[in-house]
Amino acid sequence: MLLAAKQLQDFIKSNALFNPTDKILLAVSGGKDSVAMAHLFFSLDFKFAIAHCNFNLRGEESKRDEDFVKNLSEQFNAPFHLTSFETQKFAEENKISTQMAARDLRYAYFDEIRTQFHYQKIAIAQHQNDAIETVLQNLIRGTGIAGLHGIKALRENIIRPMLCFNSDDIVNIVKENNLAFVEDSSNASNKYIRNKIRLDIIPEMKKINPSLEQTFTRNLYHFNELEEFLNLEVEKLRSIILVKTDAGFLIKIADIQNLKPQNLLLFEILKPFNFKESVVKDIIDTLNGISGKQFFSNTHSIIIDRENILIHVIEENRIEEITISEDENQLYFAGFNFKKTLLKTFPSSFKVDTNNIYVDSDLLIYPLTLRFWKQGDSFKPFGMNGVKKLSDFFINQKINIQQKNNIPILINGDGKIIWVCGLRSDDRFKIKPKTKKIIIFTVEKY
Repeated sequence: MLLAAKQLQDFIKSNALFNPTDKILLAVSGGKDSVAMAHLFFSLDFKFAIAHCNFNLRGEESKRDEDFVKNLSEQFNAPFHLTSFETQKFAEENKISTQMAARDLRYAYFDEIRTQFHYQKIAIAQHQNDAIETVLQNLIRGTGIAGLHGIKALRENIIRPMLCFNSDDIVNIVKENNLAFVEDSSNASNKYIRNKIRLDIIPEMKKINPSLEQTFTRNLYHFNELEEFLNLEVEKLRSIILVKTDAGFLIKIADIQNLKPQNLLLFEILKPFNFKESVVKDIIDTLNGISGKQFFSNTHSIIIDRENILIHVIEENRIEEITISEDENQLYFAGFNFKKTLLKTFPSSFKVDTNNIYVDSDLLIYPLTLRFWKQGDSFKPFGMNGVKKLSDFFINQKINIQQKNNIPILINGDGKIIWVCGLRSDDRFKIKPKTKKIIIFTVEKY
């Protein structure tokens, strides 16, 4: 057995990348890295297929690569999967870089093929130098702990078995076995940050430390262990201080005031909600300030309340209000089921419940409206003589900002508030001795 093949086999086994009987989908571009991987898999008699993506970014070169990989798969007698993308168009439509577009397209395609043809894993031919480039790129752009571990050998259905080799090892495998491969001309361009790192920065670093790959590999292993330890501790902390609510989540400000290091831990706790590190720093700077300050990620919003950090999902296309005609008796709004019932007879007693109210039907002006509260809203709370601002009512009821933004308000046709749903009705619509017809409004969370 070739020394390189034995090294690969040992790496696969020690990292439990896949079982000997598994079928693996190899992502092959035609470059020396993926060709070397395919050759070693063939030497070890692994079961594999080959997938290739033509991104149509390099003209005839792209077609040359496609033909080369197709011929390679025939040499190995391996099933061949091919697709073609209009990568530049996809990048422009999604407002992302060409590199990011190519990455998203190929990984989506590989996973589609894996599922369709029942391959157990997708193998990518990244090696130790790729891991170094990734870490350096992350450091240049800014990163947390997660950006220091480089490239993982196993992540869900993706494996990177060639991480046991550096770029010199790959060159030797290709030379010793007289393997043909194709060169991607874009790899020689300094247009991309990653190429600058590979062509300019790493060679200078190797002048200082000729064993750079081995040193980095050891460091990346330690960083990976450090990240695993941090994740375990953060998960314990998250389970203690992150509280699930009907509207989302909350964290008591008092629970994080004494966290050290505060920035790091709060950033990690909020990571599932996609808040950037700079935003987390701004959140911390606001904790002792005026409540009501809001922060946003691409998926969630945070509101700093008097005592809590309130987190909820940003709802796309949220309906802000709906109207209710006189003949409508049931509808759904903001996660609530609303019912309107006209009583045919005057009840002998009234069911007192925050989820329903009794109103004088003759006082209603249609269409009614269901909406969320607005600044300046006021009403006359049931049982009171004066008018009260809704914002003050929420404070008195200890309703936090997150909750009040999700409470439906029932509005009469003349603009008066009939009901702060689930909390208090307006005194002006209450049943009186001269009332002739009664309507019950009921609200239930669904």
